[in-house]
This record gives sequence, C-alpha cells and structure tokens, in this order.
Amino acid sequence: MELSEYRDQINEIDDQILALLQKRAEISKKVGAVKSETGIAKVYVPHRQKQVIVRLMVENDGKFPEAALEAIWTEILSASRSLQEPERIAFLGPVGSFGHLAARCHFGASTEFIPIHPQVDIFTEVESGRADYGIVAIENSLQGTVRDVLERFQHTSLWICAETFQPIKQHLLSKSPITEIQRIYSHPQPFAQCRAWLSRHLGNVEQVEVVSTSEAAQQAAEEPFAAAIASELASEIYQIPIIANAIMDEPDNTTRFFIIGSEMADPSGYDRTSLFFSVQDKVGALHQALGILEKAELNLSYLESLPSRAKPWEYIFFAEMDGHIADERVIVALEQLEDLCRNVNVIGSYPRGTS
Repeated sequence: MELSEYRDQINEIDDQILALLQKRAEISKKVGAVKSETGIAKVYVPHRQKQVIVRLMVENDGKFPEAALEAIWTEILSASRSLQEPERIAFLGPVGSFGHLAARCHFGASTEFIPIHPQVDIFTEVESGRADYGIVAIENSLQGTVRDVLERFQHTSLWICAETFQPIKQHLLSKSPITEIQRIYSHPQPFAQCRAWLSRHLGNVEQVEVVSTSEAAQQAAEEPFAAAIASELASEIYQIPIIANAIMDEPDNTTRFFIIGSEMADPSGYDRTSLFFSVQDKVGALHQALGILEKAELNLSYLESLPSRAKPWEYIFFAEMDGHIADERVIVALEQLEDLCRNVNVIGSYPRGTS
C-alpha cells in the first residue's frame, strides 16, 4: 500500500475515535444528571478511575505503550467529569510546581487548579469546601517523609482518597545560552539534587535560593543572563526554554502524593490502607502489633514513628498496609489492633498509585 492509503486509514480511525468520544461525552452528561437526582455530589470517583485504567491495561496486553494509555484515559476521564461539574483541586503553588504537575497528571487538564502556600494550608482549603480535593506531597524517594504533612493528618477529618507518584525531573531553563548564564535561581532541594551536574557545568555561577521552582522560573524569564532549575511544566507556563534536560544527579527521584478529600474511597481491588496507632510502653508491644498484620498476611509497606506531643518519649506510629478497610482480612486485623493498641485511627483506604 502507498503511504497516502495508510494515512487515509488512520484518518478513518481518528473519525471513529472522535465519534466514540462524543458518544461517551453524552453518556457522561446522563451520568451527571443521575448523580444530581440522587444527591451524589462528587464527580471524581477514585476507585472507578483505577478500575477503568487497570481493565484497559489488561485488555491492551502491552500492544500500546502503557504510560501513554494511562495518560490518554486520564484526560478522557477528566474531560468527561468536566461535563458533569468542574472539579477544584488545591495544590502547593505557585503554578508550574511539581505539585501542580502531579495534580495535572492525576486529574487531567479539564480541571480547575487552585495554588495554595504553604502546603499544610491545602487541608484547610478542602476542609472549608473551597476546593473539592487537595494533593499533598507525603514522601520523596531521596529525602523521605514530609513530616509537617504527615502530622497534619492527625488533626483533620479528611481522608486519603488516592495516591499518585510523580517523577521529579529537574531541567535548566533560560532564555540565554548556557555559556552566558550569570545567575541560577531555584529552591534549595533542586540545588541539592543537581549538585554534581552544576559543579561540572556551571561551577562558578551564582546560585540564588527562592521559595519554589515556579518562582525561580518566573524570575529567570524576566531577568537577562539568568537561569532556573524547574519543571517542564514551569518551562511551558513561563515560556522559558529548557537548555539542559534532566540535570538531576539521581535519575529515579520520585515524590509520592496523597489526594485528600471528604469521603472514603470505595474498594478498587488494588488498594492500600493508612493508619495511626500507639502502643503501650512495654517490652514487645510494637512487635505484637506488627505480628497481627503478619498473621493476617497483610503486607506492611510503610512504618514511621512520630512524637505524640502528649507525653515526652511517647510515640505514635504511622503505618500502611495493602488492602481496603472493607476487606475481611483488614477488618479482622484492625479489630485485633484496637484490642491491643491505643488510638487506632484509619485515615484512608484508597487505590494504590503506579510507581
């Protein structure tokens, strides 16, 4: 066949895809009407999004790139939800931050994004109803837990509704050639994450710390002979070119984000449960608590201690295990934990993210 004939076939397929998307949009509007009639306020359903994408991954059987498949359907789901009611998502601003990027990747572009600073105020934004959901960084693969966010979960009625993993790709942005750069702006963490590259290529250039990579990009966009270490999204928003791509010293740097909201997520079949608990100050108490999870064959994926602030040298434990609070094994394990421990507080059962 000639190239033009293949292109004609692709055009026909594109027309079919568009017609099906239009049909899907009409059905989404009907779903929104049913939700409105039955008093269901939320249009974002975490377990449904997870199930749709997992089902398509299985059907795809590796024939289409999986990352692209997930990104495409995230946007389809986002556009469909926007036909029901626009969602308001609070993230750590300003725009162009990695929190903004993670929010866009998880919720799709057909969403209203609300920049908030500092990060813990995202909880207040969702608690007050000014945002439907928030997205908060909880853990970085290189720097560990974001402690102020973890502690804030002890003082909120919000739930963890989902999680998402965002690769942290640091780029050098500038309107000037790399040989003419006199000053680099960024947050202290990107400077630390790119230390070796900067030493090799721009060792004598002044480094200026600012409160966010977004502010760095904005500053570099306005100032001659300046550069910023920031995200690809910041490059797009502030219209400043990437002149050196992926300059991080560790290529696998990833941040895990929690989606927070006012309702517990339903089971998806691919879930994780997060909770706080405290144990009595006696020999073997923590070992006994962890033994309950082992006996129930529940994989413990995370465990961290926090000062209780109620009494010196008393600790609260944050733990995560596979499974949903509606699963029989999890129900039994939590009942046993409540008999053994103090202050067992589940803060979310939610679909696991793709790391």
